Amino acid sequence: MATISDLRSALTHPRTHFRSLGRLRWNGGEIVRSTLFAETVVECDGERLRLCMPLASLSLARVERFMPQKRHLLSTSVPEQRLLRGEMATERGDAVDILCERVPDALPMADAVASVNDNEEASALIAALDALQARLRAADVSHNNVREQNLLLDAEGEAHLVRWYYATVGTGGDDEAFEELRRKIASAADGLSVGDVADDYDALPRLDGHLSVRPIREGLAAVEDESGWGFVDSENRSVVPSVYLWVNDFCEGRAEVETAEGMGLIDKAGRYIIEPRYEVVEYDSRSGRSMARQREEWIEFDYSGQRLVEEETV
Repeated sequence: MATISDLRSALTHPRTHFRSLGRLRWNGGEIVRSTLFAETVVECDGERLRLCMPLASLSLARVERFMPQKRHLLSTSVPEQRLLRGEMATERGDAVDILCERVPDALPMADAVASVNDNEEASALIAALDALQARLRAADVSHNNVREQNLLLDAEGEAHLVRWYYATVGTGGDDEAFEELRRKIASAADGLSVGDVADDYDALPRLDGHLSVRPIREGLAAVEDESGWGFVDSENRSVVPSVYLWVNDFCEGRAEVETAEGMGLIDKAGRYIIEPRYEVVEYDSRSGRSMARQREEWIEFDYSGQRLVEEETV
């Protein structure tokens, strides 16, 4: 796989490293690394693009599944994504796929949340979230990674989501994340209690001592420690050891995890429902079934991890 150094070199000399993006301009901005991608923002032919380079063989799997479905969505809330095969060439001569996503003309919502100091500002931000959530429901799509870092706010006060590579067709995947954001905004404004926004919020417990902490889902929060990702309860007690390269949040008692050997599915006790030997594992809470990819073939499992489609041999 290509490295961040490869990406930086290509961005510095785009005409010799990119096939169709040779005219891009990169101002030396930060290259952000996530579990699946290294990314940065560039300008090309008058457009601002988020340029994403895959860091693992599984990085593009969800994008590949969502993009054909996205073409049928009659909504402007889901930005255009372009998957450019073999777009970037490394110094070694390797051809690397690149994912491009148009970046709206907007500013980070995190800045707006941090500067909230009265009820009116908080209410405006919450209204923007409400409108965005309604648009996603109307489009019948879930972003599956709603958080401040992935939200932008334009000059008209409209909220936009970026980093759509976890998206799936079907609503409901973002509901709890929107609730958490509303709670944070409400808490940031003096005189605006959480109850003014919704009646069913619980106090957000402090989970200290971790590199990264996600909101609690089904009683457990995904946390990143020096040793990897795992899960703790609301008292910050370890429930699933932090040994994974990446974990998804729990949904219906199931969470996808990634190890050095591959992806798998665990229950809330950390037991494997699907052993971690697949390129991709996706759990569907609506059907209770999982899809796993191995050697370019998709295999279906039921809720208990029993295979429903026989695995083909090579």
